[in-house]
Amino acid sequence: MKKLMNIIMLSCNKATLLIEKSHAAPLSFMDRVKLKMHLAMCDKCAGYQKQSLIIENVLKSNRQSFSNPSNLKLADTSKTRIQKAIDDNLKK
Repeated sequence: MKKLMNIIMLSCNKATLLIEKSHAAPLSFMDRVKLKMHLAMCDKCAGYQKQSLIIENVLKSNRQSFSNPSNLKLADTSKTRIQKAIDDNLKK
């Protein structure tokens, strides 16, 4: 019985891998069943799936912006803040 449960049930690591994999290509039938079973019992992975889907949708809707790196600019205040954080961490 324990072997059967290990075959059927996914770990959280495997579930998150399948969640990310599902954004790139359709999952096999068995992988979809295993993932649905895991998500029905694991609130954390279900939350991760929702967040991952939000991020994926944002990336898809802004694909044009990301395809041309010259469109992406960091504000000077952000650059200064990042540089300060780096300098502070190097001093430690």
